[in-house]
Amino acid sequence: MTNDTKLIIENMKAVARARGVKFDYVMQSLAEAIESGMKRKFGKNTESEVTVNKSTGDIKIFITKKVVEEVADPETEITLEEAQQTKESYKTGDVFRIPIPIGDLGRTAIEMVKQTLTQKVSEAERNRILTEYEKKIGEIVKGIVKVVSRNEILVDLGPVEAVIPGYGMMRSEHYRLDSPIRAVVHRVDRAQWGPKIILSRTDPKFLERLLFYEIPEIKDGIIQVVKIVREPGVRAKLAVQTIDPKVDPIGACVGYRGSRIQSVVKELSGERIDVIQWSKEPTIQVSRSLSPAKVKEVISLAEGHVLAIVPDDDYSKAIGKNGVNVDLASRLCEVDIEIKKVSEYEKEIKEKELANMKIEDVKLLNKKLKKALIEKGYTNILTVINAPVDELKFLLSLDDDAVQELLETLRPKEEKETEDAGQEGS
Repeated sequence: MTNDTKLIIENMKAVARARGVKFDYVMQSLAEAIESGMKRKFGKNTESEVTVNKSTGDIKIFITKKVVEEVADPETEITLEEAQQTKESYKTGDVFRIPIPIGDLGRTAIEMVKQTLTQKVSEAERNRILTEYEKKIGEIVKGIVKVVSRNEILVDLGPVEAVIPGYGMMRSEHYRLDSPIRAVVHRVDRAQWGPKIILSRTDPKFLERLLFYEIPEIKDGIIQVVKIVREPGVRAKLAVQTIDPKVDPIGACVGYRGSRIQSVVKELSGERIDVIQWSKEPTIQVSRSLSPAKVKEVISLAEGHVLAIVPDDDYSKAIGKNGVNVDLASRLCEVDIEIKKVSEYEKEIKEKELANMKIEDVKLLNKKLKKALIEKGYTNILTVINAPVDELKFLLSLDDDAVQELLETLRPKEEKETEDAGQEGS
């Protein structure tokens, strides 16, 4: 092996290592690049054969022509007479090979060989990266922040750069140049200049993979993550279930004094995580999903719409800041959740009962008063109780004492007792 051929082999190996492509592919690309150079030098119809010895580095180039009786295309054909001048054994239809020293290609063709080789190796490198990162979709990668702008972050992953677009950035975070960062591979796009790797820190998959690495029971498949919903940087709800009845899924995820979940919360810059045990029973699932609020009752109002009754003190917790808690719970359960205080709900129930009680059925009222009430449009107890006192006095021609007596007669017993208790206390 000469020094020149040895140098070629070493250079090709260095190119393969640097670009992360197979050495055989680089050698094949070299042969194809020389074939392209031959066409540029000797004509576009020129047929050639190029062999590159991977061990010695020897490059052999031949122009190939078909042996014919009469030549129609001089670039691709040679007469039998001319061929037999080289070797008498040639016959019509054989392939005639003319050896060409690589130096005969000329400077322009050799430059073209270099360009073609570079293009092919670059394309192979792009395809390798594309394939590699397509397999990593949904996985967490680590990188270094290189550029921070309003709409995106450029992250150096080592062999390639990736982008975190605006929707993948957490509004609660401040990104600094040259600082390490972790994110999930959201998708990989094929672009003209190479693969475009899109990362995200807001994707629910990012939280899922953090839990996968932090909690052994999830990694081992004992605890299954059913669904995750997030308001990135604010709150997340995680529904889990266990295939082993002996394992507490919530306790395993949270850890002793919150040790396991806190490391995940720290990575998410303080995003609160509610771990919820999944239930196939919709009302139970809705009740659990509204954590940290306690739920008294869940009532199905229509398809995909439920009403959750919560203690008055827990109303703000159930709604959450800017409605985040109820919104996440609705997304987790895939239903529209309406929140109502216990006091409001009980008041509505009582009002419905009073609305269904007709004036004509009240035994404690005389017939004359009943007739007057009905004629003036007071057909049920609720309409009378909600009417202004002055209105009743005017329409029914009653004095203050008579109106007060009417209201006390119609008012529910519990309401009377509440008023009496208030008067005694004062």
